[in-house]
Amino acid sequence: MTESRNLHAASGLGAAEDRLYSSHEAAAFLGIHRSTLHLAVRKRKLTPDSYTPGGHARFRYETLRQFRDRLALDSATGGDGGVARALSGAVASLSRITDLEPVCEAVVDAALAACPSFTACLALACRDGVPRKSFDLIVSRGVEDRLMLEYRWLRRSPGVDFISSMVARQGARMLVPDVLSAGTSVPEGTQRLFSGAGWRSAALLPCVSNGETLGLLICLGRVVCSPSEPEIAALEQLADVMTVALRRWRRDDATRRQAEAIRALILQSRASVGRAPRDGDLAALRRICQQGAQARVVCEWGFPTAMDAGAPEPLADLLRAAATGGAEQRAEWTGTDGAAIALATPAPTAVGRAAVGAIWRKEDMRSGIEMALLQVYGQSCASVVYR
Repeated sequence: MTESRNLHAASGLGAAEDRLYSSHEAAAFLGIHRSTLHLAVRKRKLTPDSYTPGGHARFRYETLRQFRDRLALDSATGGDGGVARALSGAVASLSRITDLEPVCEAVVDAALAACPSFTACLALACRDGVPRKSFDLIVSRGVEDRLMLEYRWLRRSPGVDFISSMVARQGARMLVPDVLSAGTSVPEGTQRLFSGAGWRSAALLPCVSNGETLGLLICLGRVVCSPSEPEIAALEQLADVMTVALRRWRRDDATRRQAEAIRALILQSRASVGRAPRDGDLAALRRICQQGAQARVVCEWGFPTAMDAGAPEPLADLLRAAATGGAEQRAEWTGTDGAAIALATPAPTAVGRAAVGAIWRKEDMRSGIEMALLQVYGQSCASVVYR
């Protein structure tokens, strides 16, 4: 009992937090039997900070405090019930929450409950689906702001790569029991970042949909550790939950952006009523359409004031077919820069046949209202050119 009181008292002393505590002291602090503590260590629910030459486990105060907090959700050795509750809570958030951040908060909290060896977790989104660019932070637990500032500073160093970028490019999970061990495949940027911040282990799981990495679930540990198979399975399920949330968020964002573009096209065409056509009218409409649709290219066919008479293939064929046949056209192909989709729709005019169309990267077609946006664009072009 005296040892338990001593350990409790250490919570208010900075110097005592660096002290290593024995299994007997740790069990008393946690309120469990010492045999239960040893079983928790064997099951990797609790990771010792070091071992004596005789093989006895030693623990730091912070390690014990975090494990004690998790006992409110889980048992010391079983963990299945608490992990199942955490997983079910994250899954349930998809049905009752539409915003991205609250779902990711549930995922991050469940990841820390499922894997006690990790003390920090982040949920990141790949910016526009391009792993080479920096990530957008959605949720962070246990990560200092200065680490994020250091990361952004190091990213400006030429040729410095990071484990997060590697995982996003490869689309496969990566488990790193010891970031600083000799012979590790962890890139220089991550080693420099972690060595100064005191992180030693990491688990990175990509959120992949249709071959594209949408985001990352990253867990970090202060000590050398390797998650167990059940823990890995839990993290993979949580990454799947986050993938669904990211996919839904990107679709909703694309729908919102394209609906705003439709309104902007209508307002732009109405603003030109009652005056002579100007050289920049069609350019303004095209800019609104291309930005709203996130299309690689937007083209017109059959308008006498069209800015670019030469549309790239196969969009040019679709435009002619849409104009002459009076029906919507669609084509898909795979080129050197990936899968692409082209759409074309006839534009109603009183003096001749015309059409408008666009080309997208396949992964950028997310909303399902791209054709509706093109139809409004065609009507706006006709109202600006022929009035």
